Amino acid sequence: KNAAHRADDVEFAFEIGSGLLTEARRLQRLLGDRDKAIQDMKEEKDDLEKSINSLRTALRSQEQSSYRFKEENWNLEVTLQELRTQLSDSQSTAQRLGSEHKRLTRSLVIARESGDQHKNEAEHTKTEFDEFKARHDTEI
Repeated sequence: KNAAHRADDVEFAFEIGSGLLTEARRLQRLLGDRDKAIQDMKEEKDDLEKSINSLRTALRSQEQSSYRFKEENWNLEVTLQELRTQLSDSQSTAQRLGSEHKRLTRSLVIARESGDQHKNEAEHTKTEFDEFKARHDTEI
């Protein structure tokens, strides 16, 4: 009877050992899967950190560019305002000079007409003088 029990015990021990061995292999596979998943997550985390650093660098660069563009835009606005002021001043000067030109042109026309009138009067006077002199010379 002891031998039968021993055989049952050996078989039972074998089944327990076999079950433990199967369970140990399953747990080792799970640990391996878990370790691979952890390694994959670490790699993904490293990739994400690199992406974050790259994006931070790009953001800083864009902020600097934005500041430079804002500064340049401000300078262009100031220059535009100065040019508009100069244009307004130039237009006022051009208008004033145009008015002065018209006034001087009118004065010139009046002076020419006056000069022509004086010339005509002088010619008329000279003609009368020449006629008077010719009469005088004839009478003498």
